[in-house]
Amino acid sequence: MCDMGLTAMAMSAASQAANVGAQRQQAKAQEASQLQASLSEMERFQLAQRAQRERQSDEETTATLERQKARREATESIATTITAAEEAGVSGTSVGQAVAEYARKDAEYQAAITMQQDMNEMSRRLGIESASNAYENRMAQINQPIAQPNYLGAALGIGQTIAGGMFNYQKQQATEDLMNLQRKSITKQTKLATQNLKIARQTSDNIAASLRASQLGTYNLLERQRQQNLGYITPSTRAQ
Repeated sequence: MCDMGLTAMAMSAASQAANVGAQRQQAKAQEASQLQASLSEMERFQLAQRAQRERQSDEETTATLERQKARREATESIATTITAAEEAGVSGTSVGQAVAEYARKDAEYQAAITMQQDMNEMSRRLGIESASNAYENRMAQINQPIAQPNYLGAALGIGQTIAGGMFNYQKQQATEDLMNLQRKSITKQTKLATQNLKIARQTSDNIAASLRASQLGTYNLLERQRQQNLGYITPSTRAQ
């Protein structure tokens, strides 16, 4: 019985150890999966940021070229107007107005380019902020808490199995002890009953022997009286 209890406890401990091992392997697999997914998401985010910076650089280069081109065209137009006016001998307000008009158009164009750059920058910042938030959310979803092996639960399970096995063993042992006591009591009672039976038989035999002796004495007495009555008893017989 003790061997069976030890075997059960050993099997329970092995089962708990196997469960902990499986949990540990599952945790390692989940950790590796999260690491791979995190690296992929990080690479994707970095590529998106690099593309955003390249697009920003292209936009700034294009805006700079547009500014330079517009300024150069305005400068050339002003110079051409002034040269033509001098060759024609024209001067005064009309020339100044023409030059001012070219300068005004150039300033408006430069302002439009600046406004477009500001709008692009605002949109870029919003895009970067949205992409960063999305990146953080995806990383949080990927890196969920990993369930670690339940060492405490395994230990408690083994402890409960051991306690249950010990309780069952003690219960079985107490039952066996009680049965042994009962068997001893029955054996003792059987021996006592056998002895009483022998005594009763001996007493019965003694009573029967006494009864037979009494009956024989009575018979002899009656026989003597009968013979005496019949006159068969001689003096020598009477002396006896």
